[in-house]
Amino acid sequence: MSEKAKILVIEDDLYTRDLYIEVLNGAGYEVVAAVDGEEGVLKASEGGYNLILLDVMMPKMNGLEVLKALKEKPPQKQNGPVVLLTNLAHDPVIKEALELGAKNYLIKSDMDPAQLLNKIKSYL
Repeated sequence: MSEKAKILVIEDDLYTRDLYIEVLNGAGYEVVAAVDGEEGVLKASEGGYNLILLDVMMPKMNGLEVLKALKEKPPQKQNGPVVLLTNLAHDPVIKEALELGAKNYLIKSDMDPAQLLNKIKSYL
């Protein structure tokens, strides 16, 4: 891969966000982070991300609100798939998010860094 894949991580939990940034940077990805849904929408609106990892439960705007905002006002440059980050496997929110265009979801508590990277590769 000549050009680094660019991944946007929208995650309000500092520990989780730092972990994802460290793991993804270590694997050679270019990582941009947003600390809440509002910042996530601003950054995602710029476009050009190969993948967006989106937390579901966040302050200001939750993951569903972020998906709705991006659907209503698509970015200038297209983004790759949006994959939800959640700890809720059978939540109705997941179904709604998939209907809003999220490609899939990852259960944060079920994944170690190697599993995370394998999932990421499958979406890129």
